[in-house]
Amino acid sequence: MFAECIGQLITKLKDDKVISFASIAPFDDGGEVQSHYLALWRKYGHVIDYVNFQFYAYDKLSVPQFLQYYNQQLHNYEGGQLLASFIIDGNIGLKPDDGFFEACKELKGQGKLGGIYVWCADESKNNGFKYEKKSQALLASS
Repeated sequence: MFAECIGQLITKLKDDKVISFASIAPFDDGGEVQSHYLALWRKYGHVIDYVNFQFYAYDKLSVPQFLQYYNQQLHNYEGGQLLASFIIDGNIGLKPDDGFFEACKELKGQGKLGGIYVWCADESKNNGFKYEKKSQALLASS
């Protein structure tokens, strides 16, 4: 039901030119959430532009763990633009100062990095959007 409702909604909004791109934000809960998003992807992946996978839903990660999880989700959402993500506040996922950007450089060098998602701007405001600027610089570099 989830896949059908969300897939039809995205399709209708794009067809009617209400939106020009669509993203989804799954996470791997080991079950229900991921299964619903995978069903949506299998049937409606052609209308979804970005997969903002919530890597910050994991406990604290090392660079090798992050890369392993990223590659697994790249396989799950094959053909999609998979975004690497981190959370500004909290000690979960792979933090920027713990190797996030090094992992992204590696993924970019392999042609696998679809983009970067930062959660959340309200918290980034206090540091002058430091990590958003660093993300933009990394993505723009050759």
